[in-house]
Amino acid sequence: MTKTYLTTAGISGFLTVLLGALGSHLLAKNLDPQHYNAFHIANQYQFFHTIALLALAHLHRIINATLSKVIYTLFVVGIVFFSFSIYLTSTMDYTHLSVGFLSFLAPIGGTSFMLGWLVILWTGITYKPKKKSRTH
Repeated sequence: MTKTYLTTAGISGFLTVLLGALGSHLLAKNLDPQHYNAFHIANQYQFFHTIALLALAHLHRIINATLSKVIYTLFVVGIVFFSFSIYLTSTMDYTHLSVGFLSFLAPIGGTSFMLGWLVILWTGITYKPKKKSRTH
């Protein structure tokens, strides 16, 4: 799973920086403030959850494997549904793409983010460290 988590974090991190640069250098001048703000918020949420995925690449070794996969899935779904639907809907006037139907995905993605954090909370509450065996 480490490879999958690191690869996903790398792709998402790259896209976060790329889209953030696109937003600040191109879209800031061409979008109305409300749409630009929405784009910026989507970028921030993607960045925060990319960092969380990167942390999960290490943490999955010490926490329950099933819960680790659930957290991973919830955060990836959150990034795709929340951030990318907002990226697309906030730039509709600029790109002239008709993607308004995607706006219903943002609340699903936001809920997915929250559920991921609740699973982390549950993992922390129920965490029992594994005892190391000593070999002499």
